Amino acid sequence: MSNVNLAGLLVIFCLFVVCTVSAVNSTELGEMSDYIWNGTWSTPDYTMYITQNQSGILGEYVPLDLDLLDPGRFEGNLSDDGRTFSGVWIETGSNTYTLSDDKMSFTINGSADIRGPMSKPAYYTSNATRIGEIVDSANPWSGNWASAKKSYNLTQNGKLLSGINMPLTNVNDENGTLSGVVSDDGTTYTGTWTEIGGLTMVMSENGTSFNATITKSLDPKAFVENVIFSK
Repeated sequence: MSNVNLAGLLVIFCLFVVCTVSAVNSTELGEMSDYIWNGTWSTPDYTMYITQNQSGILGEYVPLDLDLLDPGRFEGNLSDDGRTFSGVWIETGSNTYTLSDDKMSFTINGSADIRGPMSKPAYYTSNATRIGEIVDSANPWSGNWASAKKSYNLTQNGKLLSGINMPLTNVNDENGTLSGVVSDDGTTYTGTWTEIGGLTMVMSENGTSFNATITKSLDPKAFVENVIFSK
């Protein structure tokens, strides 16, 4: 009788373990299936990589053409039902400006922070020319400048330099800010740049695409575009 009872207890224990493991697996699968944002999404211009967890989602995007567009990330919050994301996109990087001998132009060499599984670094170079005359000989970087794609308004205060840049008319780019320091001889500026704007993403009913509403800056009057990302 004791052997029979022992065998019965072993059977019951095994069934308990199997049921418990199955319940855990079912719970995990259920949680995973709720993470509808997880995965790789794309448009003709960008690939976006999203990781969703219990606290929200994290995302990075990489342009297909790094010579024309910048990579970046986004941060914000999901709605209670998990189908709408509201936040901001952020693009940033470093750059070096080299002033010409006549102080009427400078060369830009910069890079964008690497985001996602990029196949190559996002480096860029361009030239900007002063608009008008030198406004402050002691701070020659101060003034307005223009490159092929953007206009720059710079303010130099000794070794400190800050400014804004704006895309020229008909150029598909965003407003940005910059800050950094000028070298002792005044010929080189080294610093960082940042571009930021609003972002809202709404998941489709079938979970295979989402509509992204993107603003070019945080200005309420900023240009807005709608883009559909597909899985």
